[in-house]
Amino acid sequence: MNRKLIYFVLAVLVQVIILAAIPAKQISAKLTGKLITIKTAPVDPYDFLSGYHVVLNYEISSPPSLGELKREHRKNFPVYVVLKEGADSIWYAESIRKTWPKDIPNGCVIIKGKCTYSGIRYGIESYFIPEKHRREIEKDLRGNGRQAKAQVKVDRFGNAALVRLLVDSKVYEY
Repeated sequence: MNRKLIYFVLAVLVQVIILAAIPAKQISAKLTGKLITIKTAPVDPYDFLSGYHVVLNYEISSPPSLGELKREHRKNFPVYVVLKEGADSIWYAESIRKTWPKDIPNGCVIIKGKCTYSGIRYGIESYFIPEKHRREIEKDLRGNGRQAKAQVKVDRFGNAALVRLLVDSKVYEY
C-alpha cells in the first residue's frame, strides 16, 4: 500500500475520532444515565447568532452552600454536586464537594459541574428550540417559566445530558 494513502487514511481517522469524542459524554449519559427532574428558570429565549434557544438556569446551579466554596477557589474549578430526590420527585442539591465523593448516600446521584462567578454550570444550560415548535415553546416559557422543569440523565461519571423540557403539562423532547 502506498505510504501517502496510509497517512491520508490515518489523518482522516484521527479527525473522525476527535469529532466523535466531542458528544461522547452526553451520548454516554443519555444511554446509561439515571433520569432525574430538576427545576429550571429560562433566562434568554433568543440568541441572534445561534438562532432560537433558551438558556436554562437550574435551582441546583445556585445552592446555598455555594457562596463559601466560591470564596475559597478560583473561577472555573470542578465541583461534584450530590443530588437527592425530594418528596415531590424534584431533585435538589444536598451537598457540594471539591472531589468525587467516596461515600455516596443511597438513592443519591452525583453530577459534575464547573463553578463560575454566576453559579455552577453543568453543560446542560442550552435548549435549542425546534423551528416548528418555536412560537409554542416561547409562549409556554414566557407564561409558565417559573414552573418549568428539565429531565436530565446523569451517568455514573457525573456527566449530564438534557432529555426533555417540561412546561406546565407539555413535554418538549430535546
